Order: sequence, then structure tokens, then C-alpha cells
Amino acid sequence: LVLFSLVSAAFAVCPAGYQQINGGDCFKLYTTQQTFDSAEALCVQDQGHLASVHSAQEQTALTAIMGATTPLIGMKCTDAVPGHCTWADGTAVDYSNFPGGGPILAYGSCVHLSTNDQSWYSWNCAAPIAGFVCRIPFNPPPATTCPAGYSAYKGGCAALKTVAKNQADAEANCVLDGGHLASIQSEAENTFYQGLGTAAGLTNNIFIGLAWNTAANGYKWTDGTVYNPNLYNKFANQFPNTVFGECVQMMLSTEFGTLGQWTNIPCSTQMAYVCWKPSGDTPVKAPAQCPGIQFFYDQGTVYSPNFPASIPAGQSCEYILVTAVGTRVSVNFPTFSTDAATSLALYNGLDDATPFTRLSGTVPTPQTSYASTDNVMKMIFTSSGNPNGQGWQADFVTTGGDVVDPVTTPPFDPTSGCPQQQYTADTFVYSPNWPEPYPPMADCLYYISSKNNKKMSIEFGYLDTEQCCDFVVVYDGPNNKSPILATVSGQSTPTVTKYYSTGTTLALEFFSDSNNGGMGWVATVYNL
Repeated sequence: LVLFSLVSAAFAVCPAGYQQINGGDCFKLYTTQQTFDSAEALCVQDQGHLASVHSAQEQTALTAIMGATTPLIGMKCTDAVPGHCTWADGTAVDYSNFPGGGPILAYGSCVHLSTNDQSWYSWNCAAPIAGFVCRIPFNPPPATTCPAGYSAYKGGCAALKTVAKNQADAEANCVLDGGHLASIQSEAENTFYQGLGTAAGLTNNIFIGLAWNTAANGYKWTDGTVYNPNLYNKFANQFPNTVFGECVQMMLSTEFGTLGQWTNIPCSTQMAYVCWKPSGDTPVKAPAQCPGIQFFYDQGTVYSPNFPASIPAGQSCEYILVTAVGTRVSVNFPTFSTDAATSLALYNGLDDATPFTRLSGTVPTPQTSYASTDNVMKMIFTSSGNPNGQGWQADFVTTGGDVVDPVTTPPFDPTSGCPQQQYTADTFVYSPNWPEPYPPMADCLYYISSKNNKKMSIEFGYLDTEQCCDFVVVYDGPNNKSPILATVSGQSTPTVTKYYSTGTTLALEFFSDSNNGGMGWVATVYNL
């Protein structure tokens, strides 16, 4: 009867599986084998920690739910003085029950309970033990509200993203959700993110937020957190080593070490990744800085930089909306809010120098549609030095006409697997198989002529190729024997470089090696 009164069945106030003890906090016995760090990671998922014990009454009540187990609790010790030990939940050490008065570090710096004599015994933190006890506050803070696909973790929200992306695109996707690629500062955190991958059945590796930063001459987390390898790192033997790549992956296989260890990987590699975002942040739909010219096809939604949080100052962004040949682009703005000096100009086609409309302030009738005269609409957004408003959302669709030939699927030469070879300026040129990833061992030539004997400019609005081995070579002349104007590879950068012909012709040649590459590239050629 005494023990029953100490263990209250207050399930209405404790999460499922937890029991309230002595009218205080909620406790749960897990019976799986875990090390200290992996057990603590599981307790943190429950919004608690490995249990602290603060009185003989709590000790007695815990014995009633332990059964025959000898579970870990949340204590770690650095010497034989109990008062120098620490609890995982940060509470004060005001009670202990070691036989002999203190821990015996020869057996380890962690602690487990015993059902035989209710005493505490030292244990090797790295050795698994069958059982551990978690403790969560009786009145925990309100549960963190996380968006779909995210789960509450460390006061914010964490997610595993299984759609493979290169590191830059993975970070951009995390930023759109209001966070960054995950930074990891402890073994418990590493175990948590490893667990997300293994629970999803992944056997390949995942990007984390660590990467070599040439300007800083060191590794940096993408969220700005300081990387200090002396405080925590999980690199496998012989790593870090930028010979293997400048980005960092967590291994969910044993290719170069053990599960959960880190190795280098090329940033262009496509793989799953983990994000973490603080709670309460407004997720933004677009990066704060324009990533160069952006292309959108057929139908979809386009956002101003940093929408809907705020408009960044001094931006000049170009968006190209493309529908099938023979149709037109129709766009409307469900949300539009800027200051008078910030504007969005809409143009017919690529080379139109005068916009057919310019929008700023607010759009009086959000249902109003603005249509181009052909299948290409260019939008240029310019923000003031001191902008106001949340920006804009543009929804565009295909309207009018008959579909003649989808712009996004250029005709192929069936003998070579390459797109068509002949082009005239004011056009797009694509990598083979666009918008799908380009094939290995490609060797494609493109010949471009200007209109009216004018010169041309060419720029790569989208670029994702293997940095080392897959290249686009731009020749200033009619063929691949002409002088080289540029050699392009890697990933898109915020600043797009334009290259100019000295005559009326350009040639492009694209090479790829035998390895899997990236998504490809899109070049825009303008008549000057």
C-alpha cells in the first residue's frame, strides 16, 4: 500500500507510458539496451532527460517500477565525490546512494540502479545496459509546434529530407523552411540524427551542415554555429580530408568506419539530409538573396526574396516564366505588398526592353491576371534601399493557344542523345535530357547564330554539374575550333556572369565523364 501510494496513476497528466511519482515529475522505464548517450538521446525525444533522483522517497518509488532491471540514470561523475557529479537535466546533486559513499570510477563514470539493495553503482558510459529511466517535468513547457515532416527536438524542429539534393540545394531547402542543415554539438545530438536516418530505413549517407570554408580557412556550420573539433567532432579515422570533398556527410553505412561517423564528400553529391529550425520562426518561401536568373516552366508559384518575412534591400532579381510554344503565360498576385520605390516589372519575351506593366505598393485586385503575348514572360524585381512590406507571391499558368512543342523538352538527335544542334539568339540552350539529370559520357555540340548580324551574350541561369569532370565550353566562333570564351562547371552562384561574343556566332560543347553527374544546365542567349 505504501509503494502504491508513492506511484500515482496520473496518466492524464503524464505522456503515454509515463507515471507520476510522489505527485511530482513523470518517469518511464525503457528496457532496451542502450549506452548513456543513446539513452539520453531517446529521453530528449520525449522532451526529458535521463532521470535524476533527489530523495530516498523517489528512489523507493523508482524501485517499484524497475522490476528486475538495473537501469541507467542521468548521473555522470568525474571523481569519487558525489557532489562533484552532474545530472543530465542540469539539476543539483542533493542526494546519492552509493555503497561506500561515492562512485568507483574504475568501473566507469556513469551510474545505474540496483533492485537488490536500492544502491547506485558505477558503469561504463560506452557500454550498453538493459534498461534506463527517463524523467520529464510534470508541467513541461507547451509542446513545440512543428510543420509537417518535422518533429520537436531541442526546443525547435528537426527533419530528415529523403529527396536527394546537392549540399547547396539541401541548405537552400532548409532555409526555405526557416532553418539550416543540422549542426551537431554532442554525441546525443549525433545519435538523434543518425536515428532519424536509420528509422527511415536509409542505408546511404546524409548531409549535415558542416563544410570547408575557404575564406575562413576552416570548417563552418551553415547556421553560423562555431565548429570546435576539441569540444565535439565525429570524424572517422583519416578524416577530415578535403581530397574527398569539401562537404561533410554522416555515415549510415560502414563504408569508411562505423555508423554515425563523419567523412568528407563532394558538395555536388546528391543525397538525403537533415534540417533543424527554431520554433516560432516564420518559414520563408524564397532565399533572401537572388540566386541569379531563375527559370520556371509551365505553371507554378514564384516568390519575392525572403517572402513573406520582409523584403531585403537593394535586390535586383530576374525571373523567366516559360510555357509551351504557341501558348501564353498568365500570372496573378494573391499577395503583393511593397513600398512605392520597390517594383516588379513584367516584360513580353526575353529581349523586350519596355515592361508592359510595372507593379508596386499593393495590387488592388489580386484576381487580376497579367498575360504575355507569347510563351515567355520576364519579370524583374527591384527593391529600394529601405523597403517595406512582405513582398509578393505570383501564381502563373499556361493560357491560350495550342501546345506545339514543350520548351522544356528540346528535340533530341536519336543517334547521339544530344539536343538539337542549331539555335538562333534570344533562346534557351539545355543540357542533354533536361530537365532530368544529364547522362554520363555525353559529348554534345551546339551552334548558335545571332539575328541581323548582331553580337550575342550568353549566361548560365542554372548550373549543376560535377565540378571536376563535367564541363560546358563556350567558343567565340562558329565551331569547337574557335577561341575558348569560357569553361563552366559546378553549381550556380548568386552572381551570374555574362559572356559576350566578338562576332555573330557561338558554339558550345558539353562533356560528361562516366560517373553520375548533376541536374544539368540552362543557358540563355540574347541578341545584342
